[in-house]
Amino acid sequence: MAVDPILDGGTSIDEVALEPLACGRDAAVVWDRAEAGTPPDAHERDCPHCTAVRADAAGLSSLVHRMAAEDIDPPPSVMERVMGAVMSELRPHDVLQLESPHGANRLGRPAAAGVLRGVVDRMDGLRARSCRIEQVPDRFDADVTITVTARFGVDLASVTARVRQMVLAAGEQTLGVPVRRVDISVVDIWGEP
Repeated sequence: MAVDPILDGGTSIDEVALEPLACGRDAAVVWDRAEAGTPPDAHERDCPHCTAVRADAAGLSSLVHRMAAEDIDPPPSVMERVMGAVMSELRPHDVLQLESPHGANRLGRPAAAGVLRGVVDRMDGLRARSCRIEQVPDRFDADVTITVTARFGVDLASVTARVRQMVLAAGEQTLGVPVRRVDISVVDIWGEP
């Protein structure tokens, strides 16, 4: 099955009209021939444009092979941090106890955190980074700590108040978990491209 890569904006690579080299040759065809190890034809040997494309293909290929051959020795902390993040998101026993007239129910904490992050992501000018939900022992209500990034120029006081209201409402109405407290940290600012 052939894969047709899609560029931003929904255009496939095959639909993009590339300008030919100054000599009239298609740079992608010259590049592909060089990568395949096809010897240059008479034009490619004498043309400075085709020669430059072939040199770029050879240089990139050499760089990729050199990087692939390098031994990577990450510091031990990388594995600890990655595994800590994986374990904190995927613990199957990490659940919230829900109050229900039909008996005990449980909700995965990562799933609940994903719902609350989604609420923030739908708000204009904000993106959620992380969300931690701690259930109060022997009670059904919870404390939420959420980190967000904000678009440059938004009124941080009003958007954090909106985040608090939305998280309180989503906790109660969507998840069935009464939220006692919402702590919000704005950890980064981003600008429009």
